[in-house]
Amino acid sequence: MAYVDPAIRPQFDSMPPHLREHILRMGVRLETMSDLMGCLERIIVEQSDKP
Repeated sequence: MAYVDPAIRPQFDSMPPHLREHILRMGVRLETMSDLMGCLERIIVEQSDKP
């Protein structure tokens, strides 16, 4: 189950809805901005690997 720490919730909520949904489906635990940035980098890598 995904978790977004209240300290970074404003940054998370400012992202486009489709991106927020994608992150939540990943089931990650976001406690810091570094966690959020790492998750976004992971999404970028996943997208770049698609044909």
